[in-house]
Amino acid sequence: MASQTGSRVELLCTQAGEALTERAGRYGVADVLARIVAAAKRGEVSEADLDHLDGTFARHGIDGLTRAHRGFEPWRGARGVTVRAWVCPTGACTRASTDKRPSCQLTEQPFAETTVEL
Repeated sequence: MASQTGSRVELLCTQAGEALTERAGRYGVADVLARIVAAAKRGEVSEADLDHLDGTFARHGIDGLTRAHRGFEPWRGARGVTVRAWVCPTGACTRASTDKRPSCQLTEQPFAETTVEL
C-alpha cells in the first residue's frame, strides 16, 4: 500500500467510531466506508474510495477527513535505542503506538507488535 494511502487510513482510523459511521450514513456514503473497512482488513484500501469519502465529507463542511497537513521534522533524541511498538494489524495505515497494545478503531483488530530502532 502506498505510504500516502497508509497515512490517510491512519487519520481515518483515529476518527473511526459511531459518529463517523452515523455521518457516513447521513451523507450517503455508508457503503464506501464499509468498503474501506473491509479493504483495511485486507491491507489494500483504494485511494479512489478514500477520495470519494473525503470529498463527500468536505461537501458537508468536514475538511481533511483523510488528509492531514504535515511537515517533516528530523527525529531528535537518543540513537541506537530499540523500543517496542504496536502497528496497524493489516498494514493499511501508518498508525503506531508505544502505549499499551491498542486496537484498530476501524477494523477492531488488535495492533501487531514490532520493534523500532531509534
